[in-house]
Formats: sequence, structure tokens, C-alpha cells
Amino acid sequence: MADPQSLPLRGADGARFAREGGRNRFTARQATVMRVERVAPPMIRVTVAGPEFADFTSAGPADHVRVYFPDAATGELVAPEPVGPGEDGIVRPDRASIARDFTPLPPRTRDGIEVDLDFFTHPDPGPASAWAERARVGDRLVVVGPRGSRRAPQDIDGLLLLCDETSLPSATRWIRDVPRRTAVDVIASVHGDGGWVRDYLGGGDGIEMRLRTVDTDAAPDVLVTALREYGPVGDATFVWAAGEASGLVEVRRHLRRTLGLSSSQAVVSGYWRKGVVAFDHHAPVDPFDPD
Repeated sequence: MADPQSLPLRGADGARFAREGGRNRFTARQATVMRVERVAPPMIRVTVAGPEFADFTSAGPADHVRVYFPDAATGELVAPEPVGPGEDGIVRPDRASIARDFTPLPPRTRDGIEVDLDFFTHPDPGPASAWAERARVGDRLVVVGPRGSRRAPQDIDGLLLLCDETSLPSATRWIRDVPRRTAVDVIASVHGDGGWVRDYLGGGDGIEMRLRTVDTDAAPDVLVTALREYGPVGDATFVWAAGEASGLVEVRRHLRRTLGLSSSQAVVSGYWRKGVVAFDHHAPVDPFDPD
């Protein structure tokens, strides 16, 4: 569970963009697939649960878990193990494993804690999306984390989300974690027709959401072009951008250099990078300006 003594995390912008947060118990949990559902043309939702999820906590819209998959050829699942019941920490395997990072949807109670994981499927699947295409009730995974959680700022007037298909699950959490009075703008870079995105994102009670979808196939810099067309960002608007790391370099430079937004007001996170297997989302988006 999050540390009840943790304080809001404040940056140079003071309380306006403060994000309350804390650590969770960091452990490896055995997960069993309970349901599999296609919730949008390219998105498969896999619901997992298990006795070890009794204390699973995920309170932040950008939380990450690392999901370990069985080998497609052998069926062997190589993954970390818990240090011990109720303890913090994991024992890492001494062999290569297959794992990817995901944003879990908010956990819910249904005869125990259940967690939804949404997989973006595409014509050239990696091991995670290929697994999701063939997932069945009763299949097993191992879920590690999230190590900690940070909520959305609660004293903002506006929220601007820039995302691709891989970060849309997190976007659904941002939309629901801001105060109802918040005006939400979403710019989603997707392949082809994005007519399904609005239904996938939904919206919170009383949340005003404006959505613009742009076609990734039209141009490599379509997201930063849409951001420039968006215009000025208000002093009380928080910006979150996530997706393919290379495509976010110019997005980040526009936010930081052109608009002059601080790291407290604008957060940019690379979820994956073209040509890189198991990209580390902690790596800087712009290696020439990592701060």
C-alpha cells in the first residue's frame, strides 16, 4: 500500500502541479487470466487475478507493472518470485525472461482483486501482443509492481494528453483522476481511422473531453504538428505525453523550449522506441537534453 506518511511531490510550480504519491509493496504476483475481451478493434483487455493480488495497489494514472510471459515455443514461464509472504522485494530469475511494461487499469474488487491489462495488437506483433491474441481463461502470467504511484495534479484547470495506442490505457486513467471541473484535451496519434478512440477513452462524470485523432501513417511528426496547432498551453494546464520515444523528442522540445513549460507542468515519457526490444521507459526521451 502507499505510504500514508508520503507528502505531495512539489516542483518549481509549487502546489499547482503537486502530485500526491508514495511507494507500494514491490513484489511478484502469480496471475491467472479470468477474462479476455476485445474492447476496441486494436485493443484486447485481459483480466487477471489471484490470491497474491489481495494487497495490489495502483493509485496513479501513469503506474507501470512489468508483465512476464511464457515462452511461445516451450510454454515455460521464467519470472521473478516474491522474497516472502508480505515482504517487499523480488528474487530475479537466473535465466532470460520475456517481459514488457504495462499500465494497469484501476484494480477492482470482484470476489478478490482483479486487474485489467489492455494490449494494443497490430500486424507485426511482439511477444506481448501475440500472447494476448491467443490468451485464454486459465492462462498464467507473473505481474511485478507497481513500485509506486503518483496521482494526477488536483489543482489544475486543464489537462492535455498526447498519446499513441500504447499509452491510451494510461490516458483513460488520467481522464478519470483529475477533478470534474477539469477541461480535458486529448491528441491521439493512431494508425488509420481513429473512430474507435472516443468510445475507448470514454470519459468521467462531468468531465469535458475534447478529442483529436491524427493519423500516424500520414507523417512521422504528426503529433508535434498537432501540438503546435493546439497553440498556447494555459498556466493552469498540466501536460502528459507518452508513446514512441523517437517521435516524442520534438514534442518535448516544443513543450520545454518553445512554450517554456517546466518538468512539473509537462511530463514526457517514452513507452517504446522503434527498433529497440524491451525499451526502458525510464530512459530519457531526448538523449541530448535529458533533464
